This record gives sequence, structure tokens and C-alpha cells, in this order.
Amino acid sequence: MRNRTLLVAVVLALGLLATGCTAASSSAAAPPATSSATPTTSPIPTSPAPAANVAGRSSFTIDTYDDFFSPDTLTGSANQKLTLTIDNKGTAAHTFTIQNEDVDVTLMPGTSQTVTVTFPKSGSTQFVCRFHESMGMVGQLQAQ
Repeated sequence: MRNRTLLVAVVLALGLLATGCTAASSSAAAPPATSSATPTTSPIPTSPAPAANVAGRSSFTIDTYDDFFSPDTLTGSANQKLTLTIDNKGTAAHTFTIQNEDVDVTLMPGTSQTVTVTFPKSGSTQFVCRFHESMGMVGQLQAQ
């Protein structure tokens, strides 16, 4: 019986020794963890996109940032009706306001609103953010 106990003790000791060596060698062989964060969003633009020709289209999206519309100029046909989705991608609240068309919506950060606008017969109609107009947050609907 004593030999059997001694045998079990030796087997257990060898098992622990083998486990310890394996853990030590695998942690030493493992390369250090690296931190390579991959951005999940596009960089935030610092200026408006180029003017967009929306002639013949029925809908379009304008993004708002702090403090500009992107794009800030839409070119369309005279008297063209256009459904606009205004998407606030900035960190501040903004408005999309066209006084002579009675369009005035407020957008909290991360929200969007849909409005219908009509291009002028000729020339252009201005849209603004009432909160940031003095900072140059303006745009225009321009008839071709």
C-alpha cells in the first residue's frame, strides 16, 4: 500500500511539473499583445463637400457639421421640388432654416429631419443654421 501511495504521489508531482513547464514555455513563446486600433468611422471633414447637382432627383441628403452644411450648395432646376434629409453629424444642435419657404427644423446631435424644398425660378435661395449663421453656417439652393 505504501508503494502505491508513493507511486500516486510521484505521478501527481510529475503531472504538476509538466503543467508548470508547459505554461511557462507557452507564455514565454507568446508574442506580446499589440494594440492597433482600427478606426470605425470616417474622419470628420473640416469643410463642405463640393456643390451637388441634384437636377432631376427627388431626394438628397445634406450633412451638418460644426459649423457648416455639406454640401453647402445644391444646384437644381427652376421650381424643382426636392425632399432633403438633413443629418446632424456634429456635436452641437443645428437648424435647417429657409425663411421664405417656412422651413425651420432643429436637429440635435446624431439626429436627422426630412423637409421638402422648392428651388427658385431663377437665382438662389439661402438656407441657414439660425444658431450658427453668424459663424458662416449658410448654404444655397441655386437654380440652373
